[in-house]
Amino acid sequence: MNNLTSTGPLAGVKVLDLCSVVSGPMSAVILADQGADVIKVEPPGWGDGIRQLGASRNGLSAIFSMINRNKRSIALNLKHPEGVRLACNLAQNADVVIQNYRPGKMDKLGLGYDDLKQNHADLIYASISGMGEIGPYAEQRVYDYVIQGISGVVDAQSTGEPEMVRTIIYDKVTALIAAQGITAALFARANGAGGQHIRLSMLDAGLYFNWPDLMWNYSFEGDDVQYAGDLADMYQVSKTRDGHIVSHHLGADTSSYGTDEIVDLLAANGIPVAKANSRADVINDPQVLAMNILESSHHPRGGHMRFPRTPVRFEGTPTKPHLVSPEVGEHTVEILTELGMSLPEMNALAKQGAIG
Repeated sequence: MNNLTSTGPLAGVKVLDLCSVVSGPMSAVILADQGADVIKVEPPGWGDGIRQLGASRNGLSAIFSMINRNKRSIALNLKHPEGVRLACNLAQNADVVIQNYRPGKMDKLGLGYDDLKQNHADLIYASISGMGEIGPYAEQRVYDYVIQGISGVVDAQSTGEPEMVRTIIYDKVTALIAAQGITAALFARANGAGGQHIRLSMLDAGLYFNWPDLMWNYSFEGDDVQYAGDLADMYQVSKTRDGHIVSHHLGADTSSYGTDEIVDLLAANGIPVAKANSRADVINDPQVLAMNILESSHHPRGGHMRFPRTPVRFEGTPTKPHLVSPEVGEHTVEILTELGMSLPEMNALAKQGAIG
């Protein structure tokens, strides 16, 4: 058993994370941060491909660590029938299954909702896709930049030529909406609705996110619409003597002022303003420090690391990070022991290539 007691509003909820890359794993880590026991299924060997992405130390990826903390990892070969059988067994003991493969992939493996609900009517099964399950792009391989293109945000960023947003915005927005949808389904189940299949595409999530402001000129159908510029047109980045600030349009030259000086002056007059921090500045911003937003942990391979705490602060059911991100299959023996398997049985499965 996991020897660290979970805390938070989702303590006692069991989640099977069959996801890779960002949208699915990030939705699962939100649940884990709020107390759920999340088991991450990874292929033996390399594990989730995002383990090799971005900044790292001693081979440990920062992005993987952030979106896979508070989870346990089991290495299962889902191309092997015994690996699939074990995944099915884990699903039967879970409250929630999350997967973000292309539509139809889990069904072919025998891990789709229709397969798993046969013996688990109360299962909450979340399917995250790029473009949904129907339409001309449904089978297309999708990453964040694809949704940026189709959702119109590259046009909204443009001051001439289309521009990408320099963060994986729709992966992360999808994760947030998926986590909210899962908790809503758990609430509905607690009130007698039973299990259900939740479907969410990145395209759905992206347009929902964009619509209030970026698409307001397209909300009214027909004529007699009073069109408006983008909300962002009201804002500006202004140069100071030693940096930059962000505010609404000031109609004044701020370049002769020091950054702290002009921020204090504008704030004293009730004008919303902030220093335009570099990413390095964020770590020591006084407001970030005052709120204890960043927490330190120690990873056996990555050393000391800092990450944001879960942003929702529950007074009655407080949360705290209690597990650093796992190595591939770090908890395989522990998890299979919980399923009642013996070490000889596990060794036999490892020799067959079903587990790692």
